[in-house]
Amino acid sequence: MDDDYLTELAKGVVPFVRDAIAEATAVPPELAEQIASAVRMLHESPDITRSEPRPAKVTRIERDADGNFVPVYDDQPV
Repeated sequence: MDDDYLTELAKGVVPFVRDAIAEATAVPPELAEQIASAVRMLHESPDITRSEPRPAKVTRIERDADGNFVPVYDDQPV
């Protein structure tokens, strides 16, 4: 066996696999620009924060003594 082949094999990727990966991941320049633009936009976007806590979640519904439905809420807001 060739020493280069063994070196690449030791790295975990033999040359023909590396070529296949390079071909599979190559994108046209126009698409590469759009991908780069989308990544920049995601990195520059402000974090979404909640100004008010959401109301507690209804965990079950029971009936009171008069037969009316009464929601029972979770102790912690969602």
